[in-house]
Amino acid sequence: MGLIASLVRPAPSPAVRSGIARCAYDASGEIGACDPLLFWDPIGYCQDGCTKEDFDRRRAVELKHGRLCMVATIGMVWPDIFGKFDGYLSPSQNLKFADVPSGIAAVSKVPLEGWLQILLVAGLIETQLLKDQSFGGFGYAKYGQEPGNFGTGYWGRKIQDPAERRLKLTTELNNGRLAMIAMSGMLIQNGLTGQSPIEQLTAGHISPFNDGQGFFAFDPSQELGACPPLGYWDPFGMMAFQDEEKFRRNRELELKHGRICMVATIGMIVPDLFGRFGGYLAPSMDLKFSDIPCTIEAIYKVPTFGWLQIFALAGAIEAKNQAFPENYGYPPFWGRINTLEPEEKQKKLLAEINNGRLAMVAMAAIVAQNGATGQSLVEQFTTGNLNPFVGGYAQLDASDRLALRAEFGSGAGKSTAIPWDPIPEGLSNDIFNNTYVGDVGFDPAGFAKNQRLLPWYREAELAHGRVCMLAVLGYTVQTSGAKFEPFITRYPTDSADPLKAATQVPIVGWLQIIVVIALSELWRYENVISKYSQGVQPGDLGWNPTAPVSSPRPAPLCSFNCWLMVEEWNNMKLREIKHCRLAMVGFFFMVLRNASTGEGPSLLPNLTTAEFQSSVGDFIPRDI
Repeated sequence: MGLIASLVRPAPSPAVRSGIARCAYDASGEIGACDPLLFWDPIGYCQDGCTKEDFDRRRAVELKHGRLCMVATIGMVWPDIFGKFDGYLSPSQNLKFADVPSGIAAVSKVPLEGWLQILLVAGLIETQLLKDQSFGGFGYAKYGQEPGNFGTGYWGRKIQDPAERRLKLTTELNNGRLAMIAMSGMLIQNGLTGQSPIEQLTAGHISPFNDGQGFFAFDPSQELGACPPLGYWDPFGMMAFQDEEKFRRNRELELKHGRICMVATIGMIVPDLFGRFGGYLAPSMDLKFSDIPCTIEAIYKVPTFGWLQIFALAGAIEAKNQAFPENYGYPPFWGRINTLEPEEKQKKLLAEINNGRLAMVAMAAIVAQNGATGQSLVEQFTTGNLNPFVGGYAQLDASDRLALRAEFGSGAGKSTAIPWDPIPEGLSNDIFNNTYVGDVGFDPAGFAKNQRLLPWYREAELAHGRVCMLAVLGYTVQTSGAKFEPFITRYPTDSADPLKAATQVPIVGWLQIIVVIALSELWRYENVISKYSQGVQPGDLGWNPTAPVSSPRPAPLCSFNCWLMVEEWNNMKLREIKHCRLAMVGFFFMVLRNASTGEGPSLLPNLTTAEFQSSVGDFIPRDI
C-alpha cells in the first residue's frame, strides 16, 4: 500500500523544490566554543545539512558521554586510593567487592545478573528518570528542549544569573571532554600494562612495554644481541607491542637473513677475486660458470631448472628449521649440536648475530652500488669508477669529464647534490651564488619556495653553523682538559662530561651569557636582518671592511683588515658554509654520544688502547 501511495502521490514541481533552501546551523555561538580552539569542528559535523535539531542531539550525546566518563574516571582511581566497599557484591556467587580488580578486568568479574541490573537501571535513567527531551523520537516525545537539561538544576539549585549559568555549563562541558580523553587513555594504558593507573604508578611501571611488568613483561634488552655500542637498539619499535613468542620469531628471521647475506656477500666478491668454477653450469644450455656475472644480473642467467633446484634446497633447509630454527650446530650441518661450553656458545652466537647484521647492511649497499654502476664491487674498484652516477668517470680525461657532467648536474637542469633530481624551485644550483654561496640544489623540504623568507633562512643557517663550530671546538677543549680553572667558578668542573659541566655554571654566569646573546641578537637584527631590503647580505657582520663586496654592509662591532681577491673571498665564503653544515651535523652527534655514554667526544684522537686490542687473539671485548 505504501508503494502504491508513493506511485499515485503527485510529485512536487521543480519550481517548488528549487525554492526550498536548507542552511546549516551556525553553532559557533553555542556553549563550548571557547579558548583556545574556539569553534572546533574538524570532522565537519556542523557543515552543510546540519540543523538545530541535529546539533542539539549531538550536544546531548556529548554531555551524556562526558558525564559518564567523569564518573568512570573517578571509578578507575578511587578504589586503589581510598579502598573498596566491604561485604559482598554477589553473595550467591561468594563474590566480594574486594575481589573485583580495578580497571577493565572488573568487567569479567561482574556476574550476568549484575549486568542485567546495570542495563535495567541505565534504561530507566535514559527513558524515565533523566530522559533528554532534546533527543526527540520514541520515548522522548518532542524536540526543542535544551540538551542535557534534566530540570534538576545545579545540585538542586536553579542558577538565575545568565553569566554564572553559562560559566557552569561551559565548565561541565570542558570537564566532560577532558574526562572522555582521560578515560580513553586509561583504558589503553590498562590494556597495555594489565594494571590500573594507580597500580602502574606505585609499581614504578612507567614504560608499558617490556620492562618485566604488565601484559608485555618480556624484556628483549636482556637477550643476546643487545651489546655495545648501541646496547638494546629497536628504532622501529618492532618489540613495542610484542611478547616473547614474537621476539623469537623476529630473532629467527634476523638469523636467517643474516646467514643468507653472509653467504651472498661472499658470493658477490669471491668470484672476481679468486676466479669462477671451471666447466658448465648448464651443459644443455651451453652455459658456463664463467658466463655468470658477479652482479644482480646473474639472476637472469640462471635457467629454470636451476631455480627449481635452488627452491628445492631452500625448502629442505626450511623443513629442518621447523625442528631447529636457530641451531645448526658448530660447525654447522655437522650434527654436533650443544657440544660447546655455555660461555663459548654465547660468544659464538653473539658473533654470528653481529656478523649477520653487518652482512645485511653490506649486502644492501652492494646491491645498491651494483644497480647504480652496473658493475660488481670488485669491478668498480679495479676500474677506478668511484663515481657511481657516471660510469668510468675516473678513467676519462678532463675534457671528457666536462662532457659527461653535461648529462647530470646543472648542465642538464639537474641538482648538483642529487644528480637525478631537478633543481628545486627558488634555488640557482650555483655553488658560487653571490647571495647564497654553497647552493648545490638541495632543498627537500621546499624552504626556497618562499623567496621572502629565504634570506632569513640563510641567516639562520650561518648563525647556527657558526655557533656549532665554536661548540665543537669547545667540546674538544673541554674534554682535552685545556680549560680555565677555579678562578671562573668556585664549583668543581668536569672535563670528561661537557653536558654535566653545563649544569655547574652558576646562575650569575648564565645571566651573563643570556645578556651577551640578547645584545648580540639585537645588534644583528637592527643592522643585518632588518636591512635585507637595502642590499645587506644574510650573515654579513661587516667584520672585514676591506673585503671585495659591492653590496651595502653594516657597521661592525669590531673589525679587522684582510686583503683578499674576489676568487679568494668567494672560496672563503664557500668554506665557511661547508664547515657550518658539517659542524651542525657533528655537534648533534657529539651531544648524542655525550648523553648516551656520559663522556664527551673530541676532535683529537684518543690514544688509549682498548682491552680487546691489548690481548692477543681476544678480538671481542670481555663481559658482554
